[in-house]
Amino acid sequence: MMMKRKIVLIVAMLAFSLSQSFGKGDFKQEQFVNLLNIEVGYKVSPGGYFFSDLGDWHGYGFNNPSDQSLIGGFRGPAFMGERPLGLQWLSDCFEKLTLVEKVGQELKKIPFTGNATHEYLPGMLRQQLKAGDFLVQLREIAVSDRSTMIEYTITNQGTTERTIGALLSGNATYKDAQCKFLSEQSLSVGVAGNKHHFVISFPANSSLTPKGEKAYETVIDGKKLRAGKSYVFYTFTTYCPATSQEEAIAIHQTLKVKAAKKYFNENQKRWEGYLGSILDRPTSYLQSDRNRKWAVKALMTLHTNWRSAAGDLKHAGVQPAAGHFNAFWAWDSWEHAAALSVFNPQLAKDQMYTMFDFMTPEGMIIDLVSLYQKDNNTVCSKPPIAGWATYMVYQRTKDKAFIKDMLPKLLKYHKWRYTYRDHDQNGLCEYGGIKPQVYMGQWESGMDVAVKFHGVKMLKNAEGAYSFDQESIELNSYLCAEKFYLAYMLEEIGDKEQAATLRAEGKKLKKMIQERFFDKETGFFYDRKLGSGELVKVIDISGWIPLFMGVATPEQAAAVKKNMLDPELFGTYFPFSSLNHKHPLYQPDKGYFRGQTWMNYTYFGIRGFKNYGFTEDADKYTRLLPDRLKGLADPGYPIRENWNSATGEGMTAMHFGWSSAFSILLLTEDSDTFPYVPEM
Repeated sequence: MMMKRKIVLIVAMLAFSLSQSFGKGDFKQEQFVNLLNIEVGYKVSPGGYFFSDLGDWHGYGFNNPSDQSLIGGFRGPAFMGERPLGLQWLSDCFEKLTLVEKVGQELKKIPFTGNATHEYLPGMLRQQLKAGDFLVQLREIAVSDRSTMIEYTITNQGTTERTIGALLSGNATYKDAQCKFLSEQSLSVGVAGNKHHFVISFPANSSLTPKGEKAYETVIDGKKLRAGKSYVFYTFTTYCPATSQEEAIAIHQTLKVKAAKKYFNENQKRWEGYLGSILDRPTSYLQSDRNRKWAVKALMTLHTNWRSAAGDLKHAGVQPAAGHFNAFWAWDSWEHAAALSVFNPQLAKDQMYTMFDFMTPEGMIIDLVSLYQKDNNTVCSKPPIAGWATYMVYQRTKDKAFIKDMLPKLLKYHKWRYTYRDHDQNGLCEYGGIKPQVYMGQWESGMDVAVKFHGVKMLKNAEGAYSFDQESIELNSYLCAEKFYLAYMLEEIGDKEQAATLRAEGKKLKKMIQERFFDKETGFFYDRKLGSGELVKVIDISGWIPLFMGVATPEQAAAVKKNMLDPELFGTYFPFSSLNHKHPLYQPDKGYFRGQTWMNYTYFGIRGFKNYGFTEDADKYTRLLPDRLKGLADPGYPIRENWNSATGEGMTAMHFGWSSAFSILLLTEDSDTFPYVPEM
């Protein structure tokens, strides 16, 4: 009896301890310093990356901390605009600080001594330097979706009173920068043919002097500083894409120096709110300091890729990789939204609207949208996971107004697929495009040059509508699940009749997929040729989408899982390769979907395991991810677009959105209580 009591007591203590560990962590910005390296010349990002926030189209990075010509300021600003512009730099350092001291009637410069110290925190950049007896500290944050602020603090660490002033200088080195000096305290810079505008303002006690057409110098009045006292001043920068100079100036004039403390307080409150929304979720994965850093790195990546409404864009969203993919792609957007709903639900909703704002009259969601509508890609759509993403956002917000607004759009898009991408009208769809070029269908699949598309042909369905001669296993699985997602949301707003219709359609399609796309001999799902019904037996990542969408039978799911973990196919260094390792075209070091590991399809596989009760395998491979895929949790390294499945080396674009989004979902979703595939 005594032993039983001891066991009960121990279990109770463990349970209490676990509950405590899952309590509010009170996480601070200061706990997560330099998770990403944004220094110019860093070997993984030689062009230099940057930090941005609140949807700003500009941001700042770090210069080499030992470069005396550039310390005393941040690298940049970096800026973006229309899609062809990409990521550009206005200057190596447009605000270079020099300390000056009045000696007699002359200003004597006080040089910095030693290297700068750089710190990149969630939501903030910091730099610290020494100049003789003076400590210099810089802090940079975003204060709106157009504007940033830099705080300069100069502290006298000597023993005597000194009169200290400051000089700021810079040169707009961007090729077509056009500077205009507005007053003694402000200037503007037009870039990219004067289509986008900066406005920069300096302290009221400063005197701005032009130094040629693109350079300036401003002297900030000196101040007597007793030992231990500090001198604080601020500069503000506004960057407005697709905005006239006059409008940019008007936006800039809303900024207030007196609000500086409020701006910092708001920044801290907001970012610690983000941290808490993710890190306080009760999952075992977030008990690891390494995984918490991975999650925060993903959060920082998504927010630096955040762009506010501007130009022809009516809503904000997250770009896949700022400077590399300088627009908004459809299924990237929906994947981002699912993760954003964990910590920034308003941005998640905006992200959904971003693509649907450009829906065609027929109901097609186009491939990508950009700052200017002329740069949009309208030749194809993308995999239909918008219903899944809307459902995920709704489950975390319970905002019925949002789904009431989204449902007519989602239903129209769903119907469009069966009207324009089902060549033989048998209820099974194909990928395609608006013209007979094969690449359009490849782009629409999101799998681009996947081996399974070798030899496909485009067939005309209607004017401006073509599809492959190949029915897609993943496309039809997405569509099948979407019927149930839509049905669930329709019931939430009281439309039981339409919900019942879609659910009946879903059950019928589910059976068709199970019967027509699965090969019992190999235990895998494949695409299917039109007419003959012949299976396209390329063993690749599309074969486990039926598990993610809950479409497979339990027996089929078990067979697929066996293949996914087979060392002869996928299960070597890290499973979930985009193409099985035995295939003669397996090329993990080049070419999309020829052997790379993608985080979205890795998530689809792990989520599929969970859907069918393979929880041990799901847990095993979630925990293995940061050990195998370089950069996920390693300090400094960016989160990449994809990885070499044979080595784990990061590949292609850096600071990638959906890799970050699915990192957050993998680490947090076990605390969710809603069904991921409702009522299938």
